[in-house]
Amino acid sequence: MKLFIIANRLPVKAHKNSEGRYEFFRSEGGLATGLASLDLDIEMHWIGWPGIFINDEHEKEEVRYQLEMMDFHPVFLSESQIKNYYEGYSNSTVWPLCHYFYTFVEYENLFWETYKEVNLLFCRKTAENANPGDVVWIHDYQLMLAPRMLREISEGLSIGYFLHIPFPSYELFRILPERAELLNGLLGADLIAFHTHDYMRHFISAVERVMGLHFELDKVLFGNRVVQVDSIPMGINFELYNKAILNPEIKSKAEQFRKEYGNHKLILSVDRLDYSKGIMHRLKGFAKFLTDNPQYHENVSLVMVVVPSRSNVNRYAKLKKNIDEAIGAINGKYSTINWTPIYYFYYGFQFNELVALYYIADIALVSPLRDGMNLVAKEYVAAKRDNPGVLILSEMAGASAQLSDALTINPNDINQISAALHTAMEMPVEQQLVSMKRMRDSVSFHTVNRWAELFINQLLAIRKKNLENDMKRMTGENVEKICNAYKKAKNRLLILDYDGTLSPFKNKPGDAIPTAPLLDLLGKLMNDPKNKIVISSGRDHNTLENWFGTLNIDMAAEHGAFYKENGQWVRTGEPVLWDPGILRILETFVNKTPNSVLEIKETALVWHYRRVDAWLASLREQQLINLLIEPCSRMNLQIMRGNKIVEIKPPVFSKGSEARRLIKQDRYDFILAIGDDVTDEDTFRALPKRSYTIKIGNVSDNARYYLITQSETLPFLSLLAECSWPDKTRK
Repeated sequence: MKLFIIANRLPVKAHKNSEGRYEFFRSEGGLATGLASLDLDIEMHWIGWPGIFINDEHEKEEVRYQLEMMDFHPVFLSESQIKNYYEGYSNSTVWPLCHYFYTFVEYENLFWETYKEVNLLFCRKTAENANPGDVVWIHDYQLMLAPRMLREISEGLSIGYFLHIPFPSYELFRILPERAELLNGLLGADLIAFHTHDYMRHFISAVERVMGLHFELDKVLFGNRVVQVDSIPMGINFELYNKAILNPEIKSKAEQFRKEYGNHKLILSVDRLDYSKGIMHRLKGFAKFLTDNPQYHENVSLVMVVVPSRSNVNRYAKLKKNIDEAIGAINGKYSTINWTPIYYFYYGFQFNELVALYYIADIALVSPLRDGMNLVAKEYVAAKRDNPGVLILSEMAGASAQLSDALTINPNDINQISAALHTAMEMPVEQQLVSMKRMRDSVSFHTVNRWAELFINQLLAIRKKNLENDMKRMTGENVEKICNAYKKAKNRLLILDYDGTLSPFKNKPGDAIPTAPLLDLLGKLMNDPKNKIVISSGRDHNTLENWFGTLNIDMAAEHGAFYKENGQWVRTGEPVLWDPGILRILETFVNKTPNSVLEIKETALVWHYRRVDAWLASLREQQLINLLIEPCSRMNLQIMRGNKIVEIKPPVFSKGSEARRLIKQDRYDFILAIGDDVTDEDTFRALPKRSYTIKIGNVSDNARYYLITQSETLPFLSLLAECSWPDKTRK
């Protein structure tokens, strides 16, 4: 088994030197740095762009050969592809939307078409190199279509996806015209992971609302696969940063910095040039701190490192100009002959220089307006070792969920930034040491290797589960096995649910009238003297009688409260006199939940919410159940969650009790039960282990097999009906 990491960029970039030969250097950036330091016991390959435009095929072959010696497989992109796929759709459409800068979003059809084109190139390159059984780990927003595309062109791969930026709320994500295509692309993965549970929650909400799928906690059935969603926060190479100062060269660099900056305290800020990083807000907050606290003049300086990024884009060039002007204004106003308030560096520092700065900085000011994780905060904590220090961290950064001992701020509030700087300056050393130790313990535990191991182990577990589920799927061998048993049987019992099984769900329950093909099929099954057909439904007995009364089949209504046998309906329980308080609660929820409906039966109350918005339905369902618990417990009534319903009924009868009644009546050598709902689980549990139990829509621990969709039910039953025709008794 091999691990293929697919990312927009390789962890190295190619450069053509003056002699015309290609050299390779380590790439910057959190993703490349973090993944390059992985220490996993698995053969690892990379697929990505080498960071250079090459038109000559011979040069491409030279670069490809050298990179593949390092297990790197390059995807060569043209300048127009980078412009439209990377700078265009990735960074001018997806990036601003995911960082909540809606007004910055740019829409161009060419952006989207190129995005699809490039995602396919990455998938084809992967398919060329990966074999069935290999693990593919796709990274970040530039490749959101890749999981689905790769699954369509290559079989047998275990595919995971990790998003390194925030996933926005549904209200923002729905703005994208391509929202469904992006979600379809992501759902091609077996495991989709995010830095925080907030991003995970937003993704689930988007999938449920846009795709109409339903999650069971962190899992959803998509096609014939279970897709799992989780939050797995990325870490850093803790040992690399924590032990860096022990390197004599780095220690010397730290001492040199300390001399250059004097004895006053240092506030460190490290960012890539981007509007999401809150750099202008930070400068305004620092300026306010200087205005409000003149006692700290000549006692503290801000060291601001800004790594150049997309400087050819107008918005970024304007941001750079604004930063330059703001720093100039602050330094011009407050500088003295002995003191510079802000030291500004517009370039990326080498590792040795950066960790030396981390080590000597008294305060790290990390205040993005929105950030996926932000590894700078973790690097600072690790590099400080046992020294005091204070981390001021934006609550909008993913890292804030783990580094709760930081001084947390709203980065939009310059007053909070100023106040946090004052608190940090005054914080006792003992308190600094305690807080830093707690954060250091967290960072040392949640390392980049642990992050990768957790992700890959979880991905392999999902793969194993899906392989087990495949064994239960009603295809090929399993269908043949059931058909053979059906043909050999002399006395058969078929228990069939109705809604979601024999009939698709309808927005209005009354519209789910049996179709002519269904009635013909039931007639064919009924005419076989070896068959006893029972429709076991939650429907009321009057509706079932109207729909199926002319057929010579048995029925059970309201989950076993009524059953029809030998043409007669039998009541198993007395009608329920419904408590007015319970009715008022249900009617209140119908009134305040648009598109929900209350159904009143003789032995059950059903609140239907199939047409209700997914988020509102989830909220109302829990609220309703909470309110019903006390009165239903008092009256010894059962509350059941079904498929987009909440049902209240006496506990003395169920689909399970009806199944037990049926199997006591005769000795059946073939028992088949099909259902889609939680209530059908009672049927599956009540039947003998040898029974052929089939769940529709997802895999069940209580059912032996499953069908992916309701639309497969009638073809399967038709196949059963046909496979007994050669028998003499059918003539």
